[in-house]
Amino acid sequence: MLITTASVSLVFLSFVSTVAGNCLFGGCGAGLCCSAYGYCGVGAAYCGAAVGPGAVGCLNGGCPAGQCCSRYGYCGTTAEHCGWNGGNGGNGGINGGNGGNGNCRATGCAAGACCSAHGFCGNTAAHCGGVTYGNCGVTACGNGLCCSRFGYCDAISVNCAFAKFLPGKPAAVLEGEFEGEATYYNATMAGSEYSTCGISRARSLDDGDEKIYTAALNEAQFDPYTVGGIPSTNPICEKKALVKGANGEIVVRFVDRCQNCEQGKSYQLDNIDGFNLLHLGNIALTHDAFIAVAGELGNGHANIAWHFL
Repeated sequence: MLITTASVSLVFLSFVSTVAGNCLFGGCGAGLCCSAYGYCGVGAAYCGAAVGPGAVGCLNGGCPAGQCCSRYGYCGTTAEHCGWNGGNGGNGGINGGNGGNGNCRATGCAAGACCSAHGFCGNTAAHCGGVTYGNCGVTACGNGLCCSRFGYCDAISVNCAFAKFLPGKPAAVLEGEFEGEATYYNATMAGSEYSTCGISRARSLDDGDEKIYTAALNEAQFDPYTVGGIPSTNPICEKKALVKGANGEIVVRFVDRCQNCEQGKSYQLDNIDGFNLLHLGNIALTHDAFIAVAGELGNGHANIAWHFL
């Protein structure tokens, strides 16, 4: 069956969801934190970086009277801030105290390590299992990898022998043209010193005279290729892509992982050449990259098309 350009466009538009606001502009409601990628929520993924309004790094500096210091370094009065046994003799972290926690939720980890639930960099299952990358039962694993008993993809036989999940679906594809949504994100909130891939934020991503922008890939396409829960093992790290938007096209490197950016929906088109799968892939772009593609920040979301180089 021949599909015309107009009908393809109509199908595509029907799958583009109405974009929500980006909380890096509008903030969040009471008790919620704004993640580096502009989404509201609770927990380390949203409150983990001690950067931005109200994020005073209180694990070191303490909080004003009447507020508690969360395990992620934020001052506040919610259960997320006061409901853990940290600092000042187990008083819920009131007015600070280090609570026996590290700070890699704010700084990130260098290549070869992941950040544990308690904010320490390491490379053991205790650091990497069941925390950020412990979801391979949902995302599946790439070729040559198994879903280990720790919940992350691995190539080590002892972990594969005691698989926690046996995914019944293939991992997300990385080939072809992707169309989806770009979200503006604050890279230094995602990791002030290191990116998800363990790349120093101070290091230029440019290739000689070619300008290369910073980008984050959605977790559905990133995670299946991460080995042992250590993101720097992922071959997607530093991989370049061409991104096209309303204002033009740019080249980016994927050095971060956007936990809130969905892979997007997919549908199948039947044409005279056979079956073609069109997958919609959502990504996140830093300020300069977003402006270069979309022309303006707007509400922090923009439709884009992209492919790996």
